[in-house]
Amino acid sequence: MPRATRASSGPRGLPIVYRPGALFSARAGSPRAARPPKASETTAATIVSDIVAGGLEVGDRLPPESDMIARYGVSRESLREALRLLEVQGLITLKRGPGGGPLVSALNAGYLARTATLYFHLSGATYDELFETWEILEPPLSAKVARIEDRQLKQRVFGPFVDYDPASHEHDEVFVDLTNFHAVIADLSGNHVLTLLSQAVTHVVVSHVLDLHDPVSAGTELAHSHTDIANAIIGGHATKAAALMEGHIREITEVYRRHFPERMRETIAWM
Repeated sequence: MPRATRASSGPRGLPIVYRPGALFSARAGSPRAARPPKASETTAATIVSDIVAGGLEVGDRLPPESDMIARYGVSRESLREALRLLEVQGLITLKRGPGGGPLVSALNAGYLARTATLYFHLSGATYDELFETWEILEPPLSAKVARIEDRQLKQRVFGPFVDYDPASHEHDEVFVDLTNFHAVIADLSGNHVLTLLSQAVTHVVVSHVLDLHDPVSAGTELAHSHTDIANAIIGGHATKAAALMEGHIREITEVYRRHFPERMRETIAWM
């Protein structure tokens, strides 16, 4: 099967390979050598499985260090490295001092975004491509949410965005409300994969691009767009919600392409 080639324009980056199952193991005779997983990596994976299997919730404490060493059959150094791996990914919080220890954290797509930006940067992906991805992901997500039959749920969630008045809120509140609108749509989709991926993309858009040109300065216009989309979602108009969201994101994209053309062609930076 012919290998796809990347477009000739744009920054050059490392090649992107598709090798399912080749991360830690390779079939006998395969020319691609694969390293075995480190003890800390397998331990981290087992801890995650235990969190899910045990039904642990945000804020719950993991077992004492001595108990985990015995359970997982690893050294103190490997266990601590495993916990640090999970902490870096935002999956646990390491509380210091007496009575401290590892605590289960809520899933924050910002950590997924940070990891993703490392791959984006090395691949040569640009902010233009990031906005294109945002435009591809969110319109169908808006349509999916609009199809939810529970109108009361949608009214409760999106009601605050209807007739939103930026003038009645503080600057920081407006910024949070305008950007959270997109996170709410992802969260209500009911698809955990789409929620994490969409929110990760939004995290990068907000922290890397929107800080260049304060969207609050265009708060009234953006709030009006959100009102139209919210009404379409509440009313169950899936096609209209998708079209409005597509136009909304294209409008935002054009603003930044017009004001910061060089930035949009830059390689996405590692967060």
